[in-house]
Formats: sequence, C-alpha cells, structure tokens
Amino acid sequence: MIYFSNLNSILPELVIFISGMILLMYGAFIKNKNLSNLNILTLLTIFLASISLLFVPDKSNIANSTFVNNLLTKYIKLFILILAFLVIYISPNYLKRNQIYFFEYPILLLFSLLGMLVMISANDLIVLYISIELQSLSLYVLVALRRGSVKGSEAALKYFILGSIASAVILYGCSMVYSVVGSTNYEIIKQFSDQSYDNLILSLGLVLIISGVAFKLSAAPFHMWTPDVYEGSPTSVTTVLITLPKLAALVVLVNLLLFPFHNQTFTWVPIIIIISILSMAIGSISALKQDNLKRLFAFSTISNIGYVMIGLASVNDESIKASFLYIFIYTLATLGMFSFIMILRREDRQLVTISDISGLSRSKPLLALSVAILLLSLAGIPPFGGFFGKLFIFTAAIEAGNLYLAIAGVIFSVISAYYYLKIIKTMYLDEIGEELNYILDQKQFFVIILMAFLMLFFVIYANTLISFINFIYFQ
Repeated sequence: MIYFSNLNSILPELVIFISGMILLMYGAFIKNKNLSNLNILTLLTIFLASISLLFVPDKSNIANSTFVNNLLTKYIKLFILILAFLVIYISPNYLKRNQIYFFEYPILLLFSLLGMLVMISANDLIVLYISIELQSLSLYVLVALRRGSVKGSEAALKYFILGSIASAVILYGCSMVYSVVGSTNYEIIKQFSDQSYDNLILSLGLVLIISGVAFKLSAAPFHMWTPDVYEGSPTSVTTVLITLPKLAALVVLVNLLLFPFHNQTFTWVPIIIIISILSMAIGSISALKQDNLKRLFAFSTISNIGYVMIGLASVNDESIKASFLYIFIYTLATLGMFSFIMILRREDRQLVTISDISGLSRSKPLLALSVAILLLSLAGIPPFGGFFGKLFIFTAAIEAGNLYLAIAGVIFSVISAYYYLKIIKTMYLDEIGEELNYILDQKQFFVIILMAFLMLFFVIYANTLISFINFIYFQ
C-alpha cells in the first residue's frame, strides 16, 4: 500500500494523471470547448509537474522499491517536462493550419508523458512494462491524428503492429526472467544475477528485453518503422517521437543493464556493440539518398542512437555520462530542426523536401543561419555542441579499450556530414525557387533561435554542464 507520506515521491506523476483525467472530461463533455484554453491548461499542468519535482525526495522509493527516485531521475524528468512544454508551446498554429487541432492531442501527449516519467523511475519489470505500454498506446493514437491521410493511417498501422510485437517481446523477456528469479524487482534480480551470472534463461530474457527497448529507441536492426512513421505523422507528433521517448528509453536501458544485469556484461555488451555499429551504418548511409526532410532525420535519428550506444557499450561511468550528454545535445538540436520543418509553408501547403528550401538564406537570413548552426552541430563540426558530444563519446570508448567503435563512429560521422551540409548548401547556394510567402510563426522561430544559441555557445557552459552531470550521476 502507498501511504500518504510517500505520495510526494510520485507527485509529478499524480499531477499529470489527475490533470489528464480532468482535461479528458472537459474535452469529452463540454460543448463549444475552447481549444486554446485546453492548450494553456496543458502547459500549466506540465509547469506544475515540473515545480512538484522540488518536493520529491532526492532518494526515495515506494511499493517495495518498485518505483525509485534519485537525483539523476529527477533531473531527467525535469528535462523531459521542459521538452514537452516546448513541443506543446510551438504546436497549436501548426495543428490549426493543417486542420488537426483536436482536443485529444494535448491529453494524449500528457498520458504519453506520464508513461515516460514512470519508465524513468521503474525499478520493477511489471511497472516498466505498464509504463512502456502507456507511453506507446498514446503515441499510436497521436500518429493517427491526421484521420484523412493515407500516409498517416499507414504510419499509425505500421507503428501499432510493430510496436505491439516489440511490447510482446519485452513481456516475453520479462516472463523468462521471472521464471528463473521468482520476482520482477530489480534488486532481487540483481541478487540472483550476481549468484547465477551464467543462467541461460536469464540471458535469453535479457536479450528479448533489450530487443524490445531498442525498438523504442529506433536502433537498428529494429528501426524499420522509423522512416515511414516519422514521414506519415503530423510534424508536431514527429517532434515528440524524435525527442522524448528516446531519452526515456535510454534511461530504461541504463537502469536495466547497469543495475540488475550488471554481471551479465558478457551477454549484453556484444549485443549493444552490434546495435551501435548497425545503427550508425544503416542510419548514415540510408540518409544519403533522402530528399524528404522527415525521412532524412528519421535515418539521422537511427545513426545518432548508434553513437549513444557506443557510450553504453563501454560500460564505465565516464562513457555513460557521455551518452547522456550526447542525447541531451541531440534532442535539443532536433527540437530546433523540427520546429523549422513545422514552420515551412507555401500558401496552404506544408513543405517537407530539401528542394523546397532552395535559396532560403536570401528571404529568411536569420532563420537560415539558425538552421545551419543546428545542422553543423548535428554533423559534429566544432565549435558547436554536437562536436563536444561526439568527442566525449569517442574519448570514453578509446579509454575503455573500444578503439574500433570510436573509429567506426568517426567514419560514419564523416558520411553523415554530407547530408547535413547538403541542406546548408541548398539554403545558401541553390537558386531560389518559389518564395516562401508566409509570416513566420513567432513561437517556432523563437525555439529555433534558442536551440541554435545553445548549440553555438555550448563551449562556454560545457564545463558547468559536465560538472552538473557528474554531480547528479554520482548521487
């Protein structure tokens, strides 16, 4: 039983759950509802959930340690809440222009966010599975938000079917672990793993769980859904998919592999290495031939997850911190890029191809400059933020004896630089096509400028951020 004295441990989750239910009733039963008010109330909910993190103890657990908080989980939750706030903040005008401004959008996003927060604190396989399903089911519906779109329906169906298979794989893996351990609690699994590190059933269960979580991360070879789903989804939903679930899934992998299955490195390290190399190779090479921006960044996501996996495969504190630093930088840069994709319009048509932004620098110089900074950061070119993210990842891999992973990372980084530079070349050097005759959405433009600023001046606050990650990681 959860006593009232322990409720502060789940305060952010309670705020989101209660607010989500109230907003759902408001949307379902109130006639002539004001969707702008609903959006404001959603932003207020996320703000209150962020404030409530202040009242969560730095070290706490409830329900026999099935739900655990520490300083690291608190700050990652805060980061996810800030990202979610920004996504909802920039979405309304895009949704209105594309006639998909339904009251369900912010509510589904709240429940998906609730699933992510529980995933981060999950210390039990059952809690983990339920939270993954809560996140996934909400996202399946969000992908299908554009009801009249053939591509949208195809993307939603593909995401639902493959996501259901991935969830079944995770559940089967959990059941295999339970069959030999007799418990789903991480602490008890760790005790069993320490004593029976060569148990075949336990290892098979772990492999299945990793496979399912890798699907949520868009890591190869479980990436096949990513390009079609990203292209078919409304761009605001793609912005959610490319940022929030990736960070939550990384935390899940770190919590699983470095605590209950820490003594199973002989099982999971080779798998993570294979996933890392495949992700970098497939993502970088497949993106070369893409003209659709959303498909291009889908393959870019796969590639970037490969770099994150390098840190995980090195199995030491420095490499794990480097992985977190990298994914923080990556999510901020991609948030800026998808704000840019949302802003692209010509009359009543949304633009999504590289050729559509030919000569953009002549008509929108500040916008083009900001996007160029974000792209250079994603390419890993100094002195932008992405360069330092990759530098720390590769350095940690070399220090851990994984020189070949660092070399592979550098090679695929060079390959990926081509398609990032291709977009910059199109904006600055190509002849201007039909002019983008629209007024910039100020909210989206602000987020693009902000993210570009953070990437450009990362070198100034890099030491502070790294020290902060060191502090929260070792608490």
